[in-house]
Parts: sequence; structure tokens; C-alpha cells
Amino acid sequence: MESKKNDSNDKNHQQHHREEEDLEQEQEGDQEEEEENNEILKKRISNHPLYGLMVETHLECLKVGDISNLDTALKIDHQMQTMNKQNLGMFSHSELDLFMEAYCMALGQLKVAMEEPQQKSMAFINNMHSQLRDLTMATMPAPDESAADATSSSECKSRRNSTS
Repeated sequence: MESKKNDSNDKNHQQHHREEEDLEQEQEGDQEEEEENNEILKKRISNHPLYGLMVETHLECLKVGDISNLDTALKIDHQMQTMNKQNLGMFSHSELDLFMEAYCMALGQLKVAMEEPQQKSMAFINNMHSQLRDLTMATMPAPDESAADATSSSECKSRRNSTS
């Protein structure tokens, strides 16, 4: 009786193990299919006529406040413009076209939104510099007066020392 239970348990275990293996293989197949679909989508996006504009707009967003990678960005920008000119003849209105147009517009709006606080900050800083310059100019004596004051001050000191 016990051997029948063991055989039954072994069969159940083997069947359960096979089901797990089948499930894993199915998941691996789904992952491979998803990766293949992602690669196809990446190729479609990179060959799209608006891809150059999208990359250019993205780079413009990255440039806001950061000029460290400007040379690299300009090289990529030139390459994208060349590629964009080559792809203009392949334009058709599909879901990808609509997505690319919307994404480029969103990136443009993001750039404007990022630049606005920076421009306000620069205006504030420039205003503060101007006010500081005005304050320091008003409190500093004119160059002719300061030289005359220094001379008369040293004369007064020397007179005091000689009379004492």
C-alpha cells in the first residue's frame, strides 16, 4: 500500500515538475517574442522621418542649463538632420506617426517649461548684480577725491606728530 502511495506521489511530483518546465518554456517564448517585437519597434522608430527631430528636440532639452556635452550634441544633431532629410519621402500617417508628432511636441513644450525658470533666475541675478553695482558706485568716493583725501589725511597725521 505504501509503495502505491510513493508511486502516486512520484507521478504527481513528476507531472508537477513537467508543468513547471512547460510554463517556464512558455514564459521564455513570450519573452523572446516581446524582445523581438521591441527590436522591430525600435527599428521602426529609428527609421521614422521624425526620428531626427525627436532626437534634436531631446538634445535641446538636455542642453538647457548644461553646456558640458555641447560638442557631442552638435555632432549628433548634424547626423540627425542628414538622416531626417533622407527619410522625408517615407512619411505616412499611422499610429507611430501620430505618436512621434505628439512626442516631439511634448519635448518642445518640456524645453520651454525648463527654460522659463532658468530665464527668470538669470533676470533676477542680473538685476541683483545691477543693484549691487549701483550701491557700490554710490558709496565709493570718486577717484580724484579719494586721492586728495588720502593726501590731506596723511598731512594731518604728520602735523599732529610734529606738534606733539
